[in-house]
Order: sequence, then C-alpha cells, then structure tokens
Amino acid sequence: MMEPTVRVERVEGTPLAAVRRTSSRAALGRDIIAGFDIVWPVLRAQGLATGRNVVVYHGGLDDIEIGVEVDGHLDEAGDVRRSRTPAGDVAAVTHWGDYAAMQPAYAALEHWFQSTGRRSSGVSWEVYGHWADDPSERRTDIYQLLAPD
Repeated sequence: MMEPTVRVERVEGTPLAAVRRTSSRAALGRDIIAGFDIVWPVLRAQGLATGRNVVVYHGGLDDIEIGVEVDGHLDEAGDVRRSRTPAGDVAAVTHWGDYAAMQPAYAALEHWFQSTGRRSSGVSWEVYGHWADDPSERRTDIYQLLAPD
C-alpha cells in the first residue's frame, strides 16, 4: 500500500444538512451512524438532491457535525440544520480502505504539518465517498483547515 500523499488545496464551503453532537473515541463510530440515521430521513422526506456523507470536527470530538451534502433548500427539521463545510486553504489526504484504518492518512497529515511548519486551525472534516462493498474501494477525503500564515 502506498503512503498517503498530502496536498494543499483551496476549497469552497459545501452546503450540508447536519446534526451537531459530542462524542468520544470509543463511541465515535456509533455516534456517526446515529447522526446519519437522523439526517437521511429528513432529506428523503424533502426529496432533496444529496451528495456524500461528511463529518466535521470543530477542534475535536466535543463538537462535531454529522451531515450530508445537499443541493437545494433544506427546511430545517428537529435537530437537522443547514450548515457548510469550512472554506479556505486546507491540507488534504485521500484514504482508500476501511474506515477503521484511517490512521496512516492522519499520520501523513501530522508529518506534513511537522515538516512544513504550517499549522492547522483545529477544524477538520472527512468526506466519505459513495459506499462500496469492497473496503479497498471506499474513498475518504480528509481535510484540515490551515491556520493563516
């Protein structure tokens, strides 16, 4: 398997339908699935065009948004609110494989920050590609918003 390659990009904010939650390392997988289980029925009921699943970490696990990219006007319902992914310059890496095996991608980002002297703003997000039964075909793009120079 190849070492993940970090790239620097400028990204625009993408509209999301999302719920905001807190989690822990032990509960993160369950909490993410539970969040999607709240968001998806609202999107289906409203007939909105949807994109990929996204989790935004606002500085850690104490403040996360679990959401879905949307195209069109979301009528907020219950805990499901309009949101956006961050916009700006990011360090990004693509992980191919099982979601539980993303550590090398995060390690590549950490190494990139250490070797370049750049700093993260503390905000990061994961964009999950469309589902594949074969874990090796699952794509996750991980973004860390860069702090201003």
